[in-house]
Amino acid sequence: MSTVVAGIQILPNGKDDHTEGILSEIVNVIKESGLTYEVGPLETVVEGELGTVLDVIKKSNQKSVELGANEVLSNIKIQYRPSGTSIKEKKQ
Repeated sequence: MSTVVAGIQILPNGKDDHTEGILSEIVNVIKESGLTYEVGPLETVVEGELGTVLDVIKKSNQKSVELGANEVLSNIKIQYRPSGTSIKEKKQ
């Protein structure tokens, strides 16, 4: 499978403020995955094989609940191209 680029926004408890440190823990989940990533002001962009990216999203949601979120809203945008794509390519 080719490389995809995904924009991920995880909102613990369905809100975007007062997350009590959960967002930094989600970034740690992404960092530990080994995926190439960039944290932005509204979302984190990751680059990798689709299955791995989806697994990181799943782990991010699970981590949010483990840390006390009652619910999690995940906004996800995925760019797939058979030949692959990259974060660097998106910035050119």
